[in-house]
Amino acid sequence: MAQRKSGIKERAENRSKETLKRKNLSKRIVRESIDFDKIIASNDPQTIFNAMWEQLDKRLLENKHFQGYLGYVEGYNEAVKCCQDYIENKDIDIGFPKLIVTSYRPKSFRNEVTFSENQQILDFYLYWIDGIASKAYELTITDLMLSLIFHSAVLKKPILQTLISRISDKSLTIESIFELPVTTLIIDDDSYHTNTYNDSTAVHEVKVFLSPLTSYLIKLYNKKGKTKKVSLSTDIHKLYQTLQMTKSLSQNQLSMTLKKFLIGAVYVLEDYLFLDLPEHTWYLLIGWDSTYGLSTANWQSLIFNISHETLANVTTSIEYHNDVVVEPRKANPTITVEIAKLFKKNKDEKISMTTFSAGLKQLYERLSTSDAPLSEIAIVGWLLTKTVTCKKVSSVQTYSGTITNRWLSLTQGVALEEHTEEDYIQFYSELIELGKSKDAKNTIATRIDEIHEYLVNQHNIEPIAPLSSTKRAHHRTGYLSETMFQAILSSADNLEMTKDELEAVKLALILGQRCGLRIGEIVKIRLKDVAITSAYLEVRDNKYGNNKTGSALRRTLLEQLLTDSDMLFFRKVELIRGEGKGDTLIANQAGMAYRASDLSKILSQLIKTVTGLPHLTTHHLRHSFLTNFQLMSFMYDQANNFKGHKCTQALKDLLPYDEEKSCEILAYIETSLQYKKIYALAGVAGHASPSTTFESYVHLTDIQIGLLLWHMDYHLTSKHHELISIPRRLKKQLAASPVAVNDYLLNKLKLKPLPKPKHSKRLKRADKKSTKPKRYSFDEVRQILEVHNREEDFKEKMDVYKLDQNTFEMWLENARRLRNDSAFKTTHGNSRLFASDDNRSLLPVLDRYAEDNHMLMQMTNKFRDLYKIKDNREPMLQFVGLTLTNSQYYKNHISFNEALDLYSYIQILRQLVLKKNINLKIYHYAQAKDDDKKEWQPVMKLLASSQIKNCNVADKLNGNVYKKKIRAELSLSSQTEQTRLNNREKSNLPIKQWTVRTLQIFCHYAFIMIGQRINLGDHKP
Repeated sequence: MAQRKSGIKERAENRSKETLKRKNLSKRIVRESIDFDKIIASNDPQTIFNAMWEQLDKRLLENKHFQGYLGYVEGYNEAVKCCQDYIENKDIDIGFPKLIVTSYRPKSFRNEVTFSENQQILDFYLYWIDGIASKAYELTITDLMLSLIFHSAVLKKPILQTLISRISDKSLTIESIFELPVTTLIIDDDSYHTNTYNDSTAVHEVKVFLSPLTSYLIKLYNKKGKTKKVSLSTDIHKLYQTLQMTKSLSQNQLSMTLKKFLIGAVYVLEDYLFLDLPEHTWYLLIGWDSTYGLSTANWQSLIFNISHETLANVTTSIEYHNDVVVEPRKANPTITVEIAKLFKKNKDEKISMTTFSAGLKQLYERLSTSDAPLSEIAIVGWLLTKTVTCKKVSSVQTYSGTITNRWLSLTQGVALEEHTEEDYIQFYSELIELGKSKDAKNTIATRIDEIHEYLVNQHNIEPIAPLSSTKRAHHRTGYLSETMFQAILSSADNLEMTKDELEAVKLALILGQRCGLRIGEIVKIRLKDVAITSAYLEVRDNKYGNNKTGSALRRTLLEQLLTDSDMLFFRKVELIRGEGKGDTLIANQAGMAYRASDLSKILSQLIKTVTGLPHLTTHHLRHSFLTNFQLMSFMYDQANNFKGHKCTQALKDLLPYDEEKSCEILAYIETSLQYKKIYALAGVAGHASPSTTFESYVHLTDIQIGLLLWHMDYHLTSKHHELISIPRRLKKQLAASPVAVNDYLLNKLKLKPLPKPKHSKRLKRADKKSTKPKRYSFDEVRQILEVHNREEDFKEKMDVYKLDQNTFEMWLENARRLRNDSAFKTTHGNSRLFASDDNRSLLPVLDRYAEDNHMLMQMTNKFRDLYKIKDNREPMLQFVGLTLTNSQYYKNHISFNEALDLYSYIQILRQLVLKKNINLKIYHYAQAKDDDKKEWQPVMKLLASSQIKNCNVADKLNGNVYKKKIRAELSLSSQTEQTRLNNREKSNLPIKQWTVRTLQIFCHYAFIMIGQRINLGDHKP
């Protein structure tokens, strides 16, 4: 008798069938509603597409299969993906809608405690706060625990326990940050560590901002504790039990557990003490959601603007991205089923480990040899490692059941081999967040740690710190204030880089800090992803890389988020790139996109060296953006009526915007509904859940709570004034303004500020223009002179490039010399550098292939480095002159008649290009005189024999052999030579070598820029 399926399994299968049906139906509606051929043929493709999409959306809403919200979301997202495939495949220059990202609000903590229990806690609080005002009352450690809970909103048991223990052993130190009381704790829990080490051990450091009242009560307790010590347990559970059993509280019994008591304290804080916090912040305070604050070193950098290092060790070259389509490998749709089948029993017999291992190994070998996605190879390979450590197949099945389906589903279409360390951490964090409980999340994290370790060992991917709490995972807290960011941006100008590399670095810094874009997203932004008005850009998958999740596909609002100076720089780069090669927003002179890993390395080194914080990386630009956005939302929330505390302005100074701009951004992006604000934050982050954003990226909620605590009214009576030693002359004044009590207590506390570290110096925010001489690239020369040659207005270009009139006139004069000077003409008066029918051009024609143009860029960098050495300058100027006066437009080689000239020429050239790329043809060597041969022998020793070709054609006349003078022709091999030769193997016109005019092009541009320094002497054509 066939075993009947369980109801749960049957419903799950039905849901899967319905989902598949909706997706197929959605694809059919796309095909029927969107005519891409018509869009391509249209003069306004975006308008046509928008109209078609509107009709498609209407059909989805009217179709019965998409009536429910989740059903509509499935159909809508499938239509977006389908359209994206068409648009990318046909390279249509239009934008398309964003995916709808669904998430669920967390279970409400308010249901954990009943109304009557909340009332009990309030009655107890009123009884207790009234009791401590008695003159006969002496403060105990229990009183301090209650003040920490009710006056400082310390509602997490690990933090509360640590505070009580530190108070008890007199080791608690209270300092101030922006004149708010704060203490630094090392929490002994199983959560992340936060870039803090204690005796080389990673620890979880927390900054707890205390209320002035709690801080003062701790001071009173410590004073009285010097004269009288009371032996009480410091375990918070036992202290709470003591409260429950106290006879004097018989009328105010606490029937709930400590866990419920801490949750119920929210009722007192919110409804009686009027601590007005956003709903999600209460989740953070009670520990139902997590967020992590900054390390002490990071706080010191914010307060004192500390800098430590120079830029001497920063890498100054970025590798380019090969212009190859980066598409995810085709996934195997049956891989999940194939793995599941391996675990199935044969009738009544249990499957043996030998049989199971053999089947799994066979599957692994097939995937490895069929160009399967790395994610599929990883999960099968990891399961294979479990066959060694597990004794039973059922144990391996248990491991597989916790991760396999989830892993394969979420990694589909993700190119793991292209990820950086930050990419892995972010992707895995979102995967972990899908766990329903803390234990489930930690189990997923443990499995991911193991799979990633396997990938590191077997596939050489980038390692990351462990994610599971059992291994004390690393949490990358870090933040850059506006002052720190401007110092980094200013220091970037001092990097020894080409113009395009420097623009890439600065624009990546701006888009990371202002818009929260990942480096992998920045390097793959295409010019067509940016709106015509530069108002926004689309983060989309393309041939340069894919996003990690559907929620990462988003629109970034440049017009709102960039400052005026940022937008000016962005438009400058966009304008320059629009007239250059390639289709990405940032690229080298050859138009090639940069590699994310190399750009990230440079940015990380720059950030570390300028700030002096070794734990900061490129990804902390994104942390800073999201922390700033959340801070901005808090500071300019109309519900928060701040009363001029110093901290208010200090926090606003961390932001890049003034109040008007901040409110404009918030009005555009946020909603007036408090609970939805965190979803707006998750939306700009590209996260499916706000929990991911707060846990990983938001780091200043602790000081925000501290600021609100300073504004709290504790409803103190005149009796309490006696307890906190308020003078009689101030009682009436403080009674009229209860919040002023906090200011009084802060003055009485005389707290020392967070200390400045030794051996540090202050960062300078760059307000002055850099005095470093402006460096220009060949690309700028080309664009300026091309516009001039077309007789267009080139003043705008000069403004964009910050080119002064004298420099432009010098370039123009040198360019005209190359056309008109006799030194650059043949004996027949023809130009050596331009075609005979070209009477207008001032610039050379570039090499055809990007690889050869990249060699040109490398020559430029090396030439600049060599030219810095004074003794090199004259030989290098002669090098440029010899190239231009010994070349011909229709020839790819440079001609030499003098051995000494060629010898010095090759000495310079070997430092600019790889020696293997130099080719030399020697003519008349066999017919030359011995003295002539002797002169040329040192030249021939400079290169390998395989690079030298002797062209000895005997010239005989009347039987006599005439002696001839040796001459040579030098050329460079194309970087595409081998590929192009291989492609011509079947051609009837064999070519043994492919050369390029890179030398002539390089020296042509070099002469335009520095030709006035080159002495051509009495050169004769």
